[in-house]
Amino acid sequence: MNDQQTELIQSSRIGTSTENRPLVIGVDLGGTQIRTAVLRGEKLLSRVGLLTGDSPSPDRVIPRMFDSIQQALSEANVTLDEIAGIGIGAPGPLNSRTGVVFSPPNLPGWIDVPLQSIFFEKFNIPIHVENDANAAALGEYMFGAGRGSQEVVYITISTGIGGGVIADGHIIEGISGTAAELGHMTIDWRGPRCNCGNIGCWESISSGTAIARRAHELIALGRGEKLFNFVLAHQEPVADADTPADVKRAEKNAVHINARMVSQAAQAGIPEARDIIAGAGEGIGVGLVNVVHIFNPERIVLGGGVVQMGDMLLAPARRILQERAMKVPARSVEIVLAELGSDVGLVGAGALSYYNQ
Repeated sequence: MNDQQTELIQSSRIGTSTENRPLVIGVDLGGTQIRTAVLRGEKLLSRVGLLTGDSPSPDRVIPRMFDSIQQALSEANVTLDEIAGIGIGAPGPLNSRTGVVFSPPNLPGWIDVPLQSIFFEKFNIPIHVENDANAAALGEYMFGAGRGSQEVVYITISTGIGGGVIADGHIIEGISGTAAELGHMTIDWRGPRCNCGNIGCWESISSGTAIARRAHELIALGRGEKLFNFVLAHQEPVADADTPADVKRAEKNAVHINARMVSQAAQAGIPEARDIIAGAGEGIGVGLVNVVHIFNPERIVLGGGVVQMGDMLLAPARRILQERAMKVPARSVEIVLAELGSDVGLVGAGALSYYNQ
């Protein structure tokens, strides 16, 4: 690290307003895309997106991450000497203390990759590696809906369910750096098997994937005819079918339903769709009861695309929380929606450099 970068890091401690913060780089590494930005606080000065590629092995992806950083610097019209640090939000499991990524399911071939060391050797400035959900939690805590609170739990409900916990202003990491896997707490011990191998995880009950799976199950059981007909009316027709009956049979076998489609059906008044979403919302409520009891947070921040379903999902969740949570911690918690939107991963990754000073 050069003298200018040392001065930049020290100067950022003077104040917490955006204009007083040094420039940092945030890298949001996903299974399909690498998103990179130069930031000052929560303000993005550039934004770059590159695909990870069909074979996202470390030797293919890491050079693309390097390229994305150079492109982000160029777009922001700044040099590396002006950057105080690089933060990387990556899929877990990983150890943020050592910067080693263990074996993320959506990045095959990433086995014990020393990401922090590799990036430090390349750029020779402070490098911080964190679980992407923890990084997002940090972003909302410092710059989003968690501002002003010291005890914050961030939960993202999307394809899966993830989360991060800020306790007394610090990310809860656990002994091996894998704490706060909130999506994999057991909600129903007799429930469906989760992709993680456990049974009845929160993710397997209330995620977007779980909502879509439940819709497929109802149709397969012959109990979702109205939902099926709604889906048929909103998807491409099946080719190579001779009669309407053939078309319907073929489409029933090939129908593809996602959580957004179920949401649209519920908004259109389809009873089966509304029941599915209400059930997912009750599952969210049970998870929130556990979060409130375990962490006693001041604020729970809800993010992710599934939350955009609004009250038809969240009203059942609030009802379960009110009915089942112990009164003292329930009275203490405020549940709010995330503020950073699709930029939360980038802002959170950038925030790692401020957090680790």
